Amino acid sequence: MTQQIPLNTLLGDRYKVTAHLLDTASGDAVLDGLDTVLGRKVSILVAAPDHNRLLVTNARNSSALSRSAVQVLDLGNHSERTYLITSHSRPDTLLGVLLTEGGSNSAEEFGEEIFGDTGSMTAPNTYVVAKEKTAEQGQDAGAAAGAAAVAGATSISATRDLSAVEEEPADEFEEYDAEEEGYYEGDEPTERNSGMWVVGIAAVLLLVIGAGAVFASLGGMVDSDASKQVLDANGTAVATASASASANASASASASATPSETSLPTPKIEGTFTRTVPSAPTLMAESDSLLGNLTDGNASTTWLSLAFGSANFGGLADSFYLSAKLDEATTVNSITINQVSGVGGAFTVYANDSASIEGATEIGSGSFAATGDTTVQLNKDAQDGKTEYIIIQFTSAPQLSQPIVSGYVYGLRLAEISVK
Repeated sequence: MTQQIPLNTLLGDRYKVTAHLLDTASGDAVLDGLDTVLGRKVSILVAAPDHNRLLVTNARNSSALSRSAVQVLDLGNHSERTYLITSHSRPDTLLGVLLTEGGSNSAEEFGEEIFGDTGSMTAPNTYVVAKEKTAEQGQDAGAAAGAAAVAGATSISATRDLSAVEEEPADEFEEYDAEEEGYYEGDEPTERNSGMWVVGIAAVLLLVIGAGAVFASLGGMVDSDASKQVLDANGTAVATASASASANASASASASATPSETSLPTPKIEGTFTRTVPSAPTLMAESDSLLGNLTDGNASTTWLSLAFGSANFGGLADSFYLSAKLDEATTVNSITINQVSGVGGAFTVYANDSASIEGATEIGSGSFAATGDTTVQLNKDAQDGKTEYIIIQFTSAPQLSQPIVSGYVYGLRLAEISVK
């Protein structure tokens, strides 16, 4: 009988074996496991030696995976046996979809994020799951599912060699609660109406003019000599009062004419950022639970992208963007991005009244010259005090001196994003 994988074995430096569910007469096995990074349950299908090629073929090409809601997360070897990590699924479903002859009739290729792009792109379309451990912040671990393989690979050699595994005592096993998903804010603040000041001042001036007209009419009804004496006695005081009123009216009009320069609210991010990849909506979705690290005020916590083999995101996407809502509509003078160990790359900053980049106004751009803070001064005139969402579109990944995964030197490790 083929040797079983022991409980508490750590596969792929990430997936812990927690239970043996089923052993077939052919030597295949279905295990329960735990994703130690995301704290979610997974299923582990271990093929008998005679079924290794069948498992790999069905995992790469079977369209039945999507119909049965099975998501492939990792593929590797342990003790000369091939295993496949999937989303938590029924054992009979896994055996029927992945270890049945003829289950891969469709020419549709599944899981570009797992096995790389086999299309017409010529870029080294490879990336791997981000995984990083620190003494203080376990939450910095990369939260993407799946391991990288070179595009067009056809055998198990395209995956990581996982023959050396790490075992942990059973009494150290614990369950983890799933991370809460990020959320989108759709409400928009009420428009400020600074024109009310102008209307109020105009009304006061009309009242003053009307009162003056009434007094002038009454003056014609009294004795002209008496009027002359009154004017001689009080002329200086009247002139002084008129000059003072004119000065006050001018000052009020000047103040009301430029409210945008003095009364705009201070830019402040409400909540956290959201991730959007227009050409591949689910790419890096597993990292969304770490987006709160970008606005928590703690530079030691980070959001990680996938690790890529090239600056164009491994050919998997042209670009992606992060959006955040401001507390109130205002003008943003500058944006500061704190990132770790990256040099190069490119990003563009947009302002909009929604979280989408559609219809947004470009207000700045930049690149990373060194690790730490990168500040970009933004175009204030283009915003006109109406910026409700700030959007950062990354069009090229920087090269990391401390790669997220060894051998894949492009990616993003962002600590904080702030606005002023």
